[in-house]
Amino acid sequence: MLKNSYQTRGLSFAFLIGPPRNLTRQIGMSIHSAVCEALGVDDIAFQYQPGERQRSGERLFSISLTREDERKSLTITIDRKAQDDPVRLFLGCSWPTSNDVVFEDFDLACEAAFTSLGDSWQRVLAEARIRGQAHAPDGSAVSFLSRDVLRLSRSDPRFHHDRLSFVSLKYETAAVQFAQGDELSNPKRDVSVEVLREDPRSLYVEVMSQWPQVTLSSEGAVSIDPSRIRSFRSPPSEYLSNTIDYTESVVLPHLDKI
Repeated sequence: MLKNSYQTRGLSFAFLIGPPRNLTRQIGMSIHSAVCEALGVDDIAFQYQPGERQRSGERLFSISLTREDERKSLTITIDRKAQDDPVRLFLGCSWPTSNDVVFEDFDLACEAAFTSLGDSWQRVLAEARIRGQAHAPDGSAVSFLSRDVLRLSRSDPRFHHDRLSFVSLKYETAAVQFAQGDELSNPKRDVSVEVLREDPRSLYVEVMSQWPQVTLSSEGAVSIDPSRIRSFRSPPSEYLSNTIDYTESVVLPHLDKI
């Protein structure tokens, strides 16, 4: 079964927060100190990069905190890439030793960053992403995806099965109306499954979940209902757990049944 061979390659989480504003090097250093204290470490590298000055007189910026331990790495980025963009608080971890360790680090780092930033920020979007790999059932990811999943006919001259070296599939779901008081319900999902390039016997699986503050109608219009605005009270671990549960209960079992 795919679930039994599944291995997590990376976890990431991001909040978009507003209103748009500039964060100085001094604020970045304050965040760095708070995160080091929260995680109980003193070897997190700090980098502040000022960006282009905007018409408003403000500069764009990027604050980066990184910590590497053999193959595992932890990245925390707070940046603003364009004048009208919100600020992004991003946390990423590659090759985690366990999901629980990442959950704790992300929750502590996020809380420390917001404590340093102060209370005048509004969270407008949450995004969780997991990346993993699993062994293809027949030992060939190309064969499994082309034959079993996509049902590509060997007799169809448009598909040269003997020369196929890469196959991928992707599907998306929309962020539909969410239940009042349930901020984790009905996120947007993006799912990608493809041949793992460095090991063609395996599948690369990436699942992204995104929770906007308000949802779009079927016509694409924004309809703001005061009772239907997400509050984003949950820590990163809850959004990541939701995405992992979706991967393990929907994505991998569906591929196993094909």
